Amino acid sequence: MTAATASAQDTDLGRLLTSPIRIERATPVTSVPLETRGEVLFVQASANDEAADFIFDTGSPTVLSREFADSLGLEVVAQNTGRDANGTEITMDFAILDTLTLGTAVFHDVPVLIHDFSNLDMGACLVRAGILGSELFPGSAWRIDLEARRLTFAPSLDDLPATNPVVTTHLYDFGYPHAPIVDYSVGDVSDKALFDTGNSAWVALFTQVAEATSVQQEIPRDTIVTGTGFEGESAGGRGEAGVLTWFTLQDFRFDNDSLGPVRATTRAVPPTLVGAGLLSAYVVTMDYPGEQFLLAARNESAPAREEPGYSLALVGDEVRVVQLFDGSPAAEAGLRLGDQVAAISGRSLLVSEDNPKCTVANWLFASFDPATAAELEILRDGVSSRISIPPH
Repeated sequence: MTAATASAQDTDLGRLLTSPIRIERATPVTSVPLETRGEVLFVQASANDEAADFIFDTGSPTVLSREFADSLGLEVVAQNTGRDANGTEITMDFAILDTLTLGTAVFHDVPVLIHDFSNLDMGACLVRAGILGSELFPGSAWRIDLEARRLTFAPSLDDLPATNPVVTTHLYDFGYPHAPIVDYSVGDVSDKALFDTGNSAWVALFTQVAEATSVQQEIPRDTIVTGTGFEGESAGGRGEAGVLTWFTLQDFRFDNDSLGPVRATTRAVPPTLVGAGLLSAYVVTMDYPGEQFLLAARNESAPAREEPGYSLALVGDEVRVVQLFDGSPAAEAGLRLGDQVAAISGRSLLVSEDNPKCTVANWLFASFDPATAAELEILRDGVSSRISIPPH
């Protein structure tokens, strides 16, 4: 999302967006559990003393669901128009949250966006209270450790437990919403990327960067996998279906520090993203006071995730194939983009009174792994058939 529009400047919001959020700390270091469901990070927090489950997304401003904001009685003070991750223009309301409590820290007078997630197919079920995002970051050094399953923050890097960073680069803060921006390079191309835990990839290169000659030279041809489908659902819904590409970058660098080969994809909308895939191998620290972005190797890297070859999601009230990759076991078995999936290995995905939409969505999101073997019941042009997909 972009910064506030002119209408916001007519209120105290303009001042709040340019002033640091006041943080009251009961302890010098705050540490809270960090949970993963599917490939999304969740934390427990309290908004105006109302406890709730929130997505933690470094690439997003803080956004409350309309239902949750209404339950808090928040007053709309302005509107903001910006673009979501798919480039869709979207307008959200602004409100001021008196307090946001995360562990032993209390953030005061937090500007929050309000969005009606009920208009989304999957997001309506996955985003309950909302998203905690980047305007909370200034004034603290934040550490994301998926190995320990902890989110830890403190007034300075020196207050956090010591680590041995293998990568240290500059962290930029260009103002509200204070998104974490870093320098990166591939081949002869140098650019800025957003560190976005809302994206599951290691790297999602902006398409124009990926098409540069020197970047193409860093991609071994035998590592390229192509398919068709949607990049994902964002606040404005799904974008247009298009070509999907996964590949290995031989050398991805932050300043002079190389991560070596990384698995990457492309995205049609800038900027390039460095995503949550990074957390499978590194403990990431965003040191806002020190303007540093630091990576320390985990004690043990998480096992590499198999690329599944297809993806399912709710489209309206039906589970559909929304991504399909060429040459995958799913494609070879006869699955097609857009197929409706009525059941997986005997588990019904048909939405009904006994099988509500959010039950289906949350099972797909958190429990189903399309890289494993599965028998799919397909409804195609009114005809039911079964497709057996071997493990990828």
